Amino acid sequence: MNSAPISFLALLVALLLQGILPVQAAGRDSFPSPPTSSNRLFYIQRSKDANTIVYDANLTADGRLDTRKPIQVYWIRYADRGQREDLSSVQWHMAYGYKHNPAPDAPDAYDVSLNAFRKRPIKVVYRQGKPVAMTTINGHSACLQKVFVQVSPGSGLIPKVHYVDMFGIDPEKGQPVHERIHF
Repeated sequence: MNSAPISFLALLVALLLQGILPVQAAGRDSFPSPPTSSNRLFYIQRSKDANTIVYDANLTADGRLDTRKPIQVYWIRYADRGQREDLSSVQWHMAYGYKHNPAPDAPDAYDVSLNAFRKRPIKVVYRQGKPVAMTTINGHSACLQKVFVQVSPGSGLIPKVHYVDMFGIDPEKGQPVHERIHF
C-alpha cells in the first residue's frame, strides 16, 4: 500500500483538528438536542458548529419566575467536551442576552426581547403548570422550542445571517409550526 495517500490524509486530519482548515458545519438536523428539562423554554443552534445556547426558566424556591432574571441562558459546548458554560459579557450584550419586563396582562409572566432579534417578542408564561416561551411563528401563537440560525462560513466576529428557522408547537392544536425568516 502506498504511504503517500495515508500521510496526506493524516496531515489533513491534523490540520482540521487544529482548526487551521475549516470544517464544513453539520446540517441542522444532525445537531444534538440538549437534555430535556422541566424548566426548558427553548434553545438556539447555529450552522457554525454544534454549540447550543439554552434558555431555561429561572425559578425561585417557591416555583415562580425570578423577577430579576426570569431566564437562565448558557452554552452547552458540544463542539468541545459537551460542558456547560456561562455566556461572556459580549455574547450576552451583543447576541444571546435579553431584556425583560413584567407582562401587564398576566401575573408571573414576562415580556422578553432577545438582544439579537428584538423584532420577535417572546412572552414567558405558565401553561398547564409549566413555564413556556410564547411567540408568533408563521402567523400563529406558538410555544417556541428551537431556533436554528444559518450563517455564512468564515464570516468573522459578526456573522452574516442568511436565515433563521423557528420551530414551535401550536398550543391549541398541539401541532408543530415552523417559519423561515430570510435576511
